[in-house]
Amino acid sequence: MSKRDLIIFITLSFMWSLSFVFYRIGVPEFGSLAFASLRVIFAGLVMLVFVMVNKKNRDGLRDHWQLLALVGIFSAALPFVLFSFSAQSVNAGVLAVLNASVPMMSGFIASTFFKDRLSKRQVLGLVIGVIGVAILMSESLFAGGVSEAGLANGLLPMGYALLACVGYAVGANITRHYLYNVSPVAITAGSLIIASILMLPVAFYAFPYEQSISAKAWVSVVCIGVFSTAIALIFMNQLIKNIGPTRATSITLVIPIFAIILGYVLLGEALDTRAIIGSVVILIGTYLSLELSVKKLLKS
Repeated sequence: MSKRDLIIFITLSFMWSLSFVFYRIGVPEFGSLAFASLRVIFAGLVMLVFVMVNKKNRDGLRDHWQLLALVGIFSAALPFVLFSFSAQSVNAGVLAVLNASVPMMSGFIASTFFKDRLSKRQVLGLVIGVIGVAILMSESLFAGGVSEAGLANGLLPMGYALLACVGYAVGANITRHYLYNVSPVAITAGSLIIASILMLPVAFYAFPYEQSISAKAWVSVVCIGVFSTAIALIFMNQLIKNIGPTRATSITLVIPIFAIILGYVLLGEALDTRAIIGSVVILIGTYLSLELSVKKLLKS
């Protein structure tokens, strides 16, 4: 992993963590399903500009639209909708733990269906990372992590979230193994434009027409669509091509750290010992799963 890839990895972690702040602002006014749909639509509109101004991107979309449709469904439309349903009954702490299963799923799919072998160091790092996330979110997991309906009624929403993670993992492997010769911008543009077309009816159906939406909520949904989806997925697709789907999706292990820092700085949330210990464990696991070498990074 080069120093450039590591910078992209850290930047992307920050951009996706910022989406938690946008969700905090926008979801109460739009509702989870309408917010998720608008997120994809605004991201698709941004990427439409990239397609219109660049012939190479148009050619990539035209030549690979079938695969890009699959990536759009598995990496954007399906996960965003499933997480929106899950978030109605499962709190953010549990969702973060479930989301951290993406690299494990991606590694399983890559090794089972594409014969990509994971090193023992990668497997160890992924396991340690998941343990770190569990420590980070332990209070949410074991002190009312599921809604008042109880654990039984919470199993189905958690299943939605896990299915969304499978979607992320499948989309990442399709990108890595079938779209390796397509530019990250073209991949992002094609997948998000197609996903936004699919989500348009959902947005019309779920939009809260009877409610007045504040300017702050509109800004949040635009920002999450532009920065935390469109631009972020360009970076993600570049990472997948450079370092592979398993190491790229291990970013889901780091996102809770940035989310806690942003919550502390921007929202005044508490920063306790458990958060610090969990963050350290996650960083160790991520270091191992990415197979980083300090000496090589300093030389690069």
